[in-house]
Amino acid sequence: MTNVDVIIAGAGIWGSTLARRFAEAGRKVLVLEKRQNVGGNVRCEIDSETGIEIHSYGSHIFHTSLPQVWEFINRFTTFNGYQHKVLARYKGKTYFLPLGLTLVNSFFNVELTPAELPEFMADEKHSSAIFDAFFRGYTSKQWGRAPEDVDPSIIKRVPVRSTYDVNYFNDYCQGIPLNGYNSIFENLLNHPNITVKCGLGVKLEDGVFKVGTDELPNVPLYYSGPVDALFDYKLGVLPWRTLRFETERLDIADYQGTSVVNYTEAEVPYTRIHEFKHYHPELKDIMAKPKTIIMREYSAEWKLGDEPYYPIDNLKSRELLAAYKVEAAKIPNLVLGGRLGAYKYFDMDKSIESALKVEIN
Repeated sequence: MTNVDVIIAGAGIWGSTLARRFAEAGRKVLVLEKRQNVGGNVRCEIDSETGIEIHSYGSHIFHTSLPQVWEFINRFTTFNGYQHKVLARYKGKTYFLPLGLTLVNSFFNVELTPAELPEFMADEKHSSAIFDAFFRGYTSKQWGRAPEDVDPSIIKRVPVRSTYDVNYFNDYCQGIPLNGYNSIFENLLNHPNITVKCGLGVKLEDGVFKVGTDELPNVPLYYSGPVDALFDYKLGVLPWRTLRFETERLDIADYQGTSVVNYTEAEVPYTRIHEFKHYHPELKDIMAKPKTIIMREYSAEWKLGDEPYYPIDNLKSRELLAAYKVEAAKIPNLVLGGRLGAYKYFDMDKSIESALKVEIN
């Protein structure tokens, strides 16, 4: 581990973007990844039987309105132009999300015009009905809160589209990598100045960074693992929500007709079902095969040993995070970032944006 200018701990999208930037600036970069593969929670696998790309940690759709991010990521992949649409199942019927004319007119069996929608949704009985059907149960499952503890006024803060647009994201740049998500990381990290070592986690002992019993070179370290884990949870454990998945292979060509369906009722234990073949409509042979793969997603309270997904933002977690940031500031050459290191849920484009803003000395 000699002849290293920069160490990146974590080969997710933030760390891999940083590694590439440092490498192109002429720095020798060592990337250490605790898992056996790079890619973080964006990691995918190709099913050997069907050829379907399975998103191992739940669906990821790249979307952005940031020109600098779109320009950067397109250096390392080509997107297929997929536009994300989400359906919701409630009491045996299927509706288009997000909240807009399509959903409201279908749910209430009315034919509102764009001009009529705001006044209609300002009526408490209408907004409460939409909240109860599509947000209350789903939110209780996603965040582990009883429906009675979910404030119906939240619906008033949810943007209402006065159009029939059912594209889930407003971002004008969207898609799935034609060659799969793993290719992004392979290309990002494919540089003569970058060395990648997987299966190696960084720990901090008495102010010294180590891998196993080996001390790391005293160079800047950019850390994107859980910040509380770095300090061995000495101030306490930051709360997260985690996910678990059930994958099923089916001998049919199409299970649900789309990539994601949300199940909004609290009585349904899972939050959504993913059907991955729909992310690659350009792969006609795979789409036509009488086989598909679905994944049911369940949300759960995080405990040590689980994968952290969603940070829980409350007064206690903010205070604990601030205390860990004070500890981190005492360590020379340490920079925290990424979803885990910053304890902030980033979309992929925001992770790249954050990495592009890091000053390269």
